Amino acid sequence: MRVRQWLGWMLRACRTLGTDTSFRNRSVFARAWPDGDRVQPVHVSTIQRWEAGLVVVPRDAIKRYEELLHLPTGQLTAVFDLLPGLTRHPRPLPTATSGDLQQLTAHGGRAGVLLDQVCSPAIVTGAQWDELTGLLTQWPAAFLPPRMWESMAQRLLMEMLVADGTAWAQRYEALARLFNHPTGGTAAIDACASAAGLRHHQAMTSTVAALGASDHRDSIAAMVSQVHNPTNDRALAGAVAGLAETVWRGRLDPAQRGRVLAVLQPLAGSGDILDAWSTNLVQRLTTTPPVRREPAAPDDARRNVVDRVTSRAIAQVDGPDPAEYDVLGEVVQCLLFHQDPDNRLGASFTLAATPYRRPLAAALRQELGATLAGPAGWSTTVLAALRALGGEPELRLAQRIVTAAGIPGETVRVAAFAMAHLGNDTSPGWWQTAISQQLARPTDLEILRGLAYSAGITGQRAALEQLRADPRTPYDSQAAATWWLNLPGHVLPSAHS
Repeated sequence: MRVRQWLGWMLRACRTLGTDTSFRNRSVFARAWPDGDRVQPVHVSTIQRWEAGLVVVPRDAIKRYEELLHLPTGQLTAVFDLLPGLTRHPRPLPTATSGDLQQLTAHGGRAGVLLDQVCSPAIVTGAQWDELTGLLTQWPAAFLPPRMWESMAQRLLMEMLVADGTAWAQRYEALARLFNHPTGGTAAIDACASAAGLRHHQAMTSTVAALGASDHRDSIAAMVSQVHNPTNDRALAGAVAGLAETVWRGRLDPAQRGRVLAVLQPLAGSGDILDAWSTNLVQRLTTTPPVRREPAAPDDARRNVVDRVTSRAIAQVDGPDPAEYDVLGEVVQCLLFHQDPDNRLGASFTLAATPYRRPLAAALRQELGATLAGPAGWSTTVLAALRALGGEPELRLAQRIVTAAGIPGETVRVAAFAMAHLGNDTSPGWWQTAISQQLARPTDLEILRGLAYSAGITGQRAALEQLRADPRTPYDSQAAATWWLNLPGHVLPSAHS
């Protein structure tokens, strides 16, 4: 993945396809750039180099794009922060605070206000988590009482697990900063490792995978332990995902490498759900890559799909630059077909930050067509992509898939989970009908867990109460509903902000 080029393309697409059509002219955009002493002028050639991916764009410059283009805070900076970790590129090194006493005092005072906020039931936005952890990163020797570190880490983890889109990306990066803080990192690692031991934890995969952002020996030991003796299948999936980043940085010792390989070598190339992760890790840990047992789709077939999707998306936007096509196609190719799930996630966030989001969702929805009743492979690929790009039309599609007859169970499962990320405009009547239908059929625990997940993230308490109270509900599904119902009341409102 060409991170710098993707970020430059994202900025160019937002500028040229934004609501202010005058900004399609780079010179006009450059003239609007300065803001007194706060934002210094920038030359038009610098903007051109940023957008071509020729040089690294400073984070403050990306924030200025958000301001000038009237984009929500974090829409672009969250992608800037997220992509390096997902694509195995070095994260920017933290810089300690320097400056005069007045500046240090102001920053410390602001950090104190935010700390009071996160250690209370008050709403904390993604931008505030970004600001607080950014300030703490500048003070590696910051001293806080242990209970404050613990409270902050536990709340941040919980909010990240139930957040979505930009709000999730901001908290993911904030947690990564805490992991790597010299004095606060232990509390963050302990929060994840402790949650990983709870069998009925409903966001287990993300909880364990988050540990991959840390090189601390306790974090690595926790992931290796979950590979060798997992709490459940979801903990194993999270450990394998988290280790992808750890292995890339070369942080496993020989004994840990042996324990990991003993588990992953039988999974690599097996076609199992952990195949892609396991194959990548085994290839990095050994010199003999495994042979995949199920060949990938032919390259020409993939190219045809990518060309079709990108052409339909471009046809729906007003006045795209002809240069957009190649990079857009590259990112869509990664979104749909890259072997590494983290790279697919990075592509989804990059696309979702641009004006191509809705046109791509419509094009992908059209791709599903008459394939829903057929083999689940392609349908689940498209539905997984729509989790990041879709909106109300895709939510209605997912609802129809969940309640329709004759759809493969794996497709229904992915649709049930996808609903959590497509909006919360689902009536209580639909939830009641969908849950009743699933309970009347032969039990599929994964579909029920997907419905509990989507009901939990979207705050559908009546649906969760129905799942918990119905005598037909399997024990694991009742436990899932109970977990969501027991979330602290401030977590969801904060996680959605």
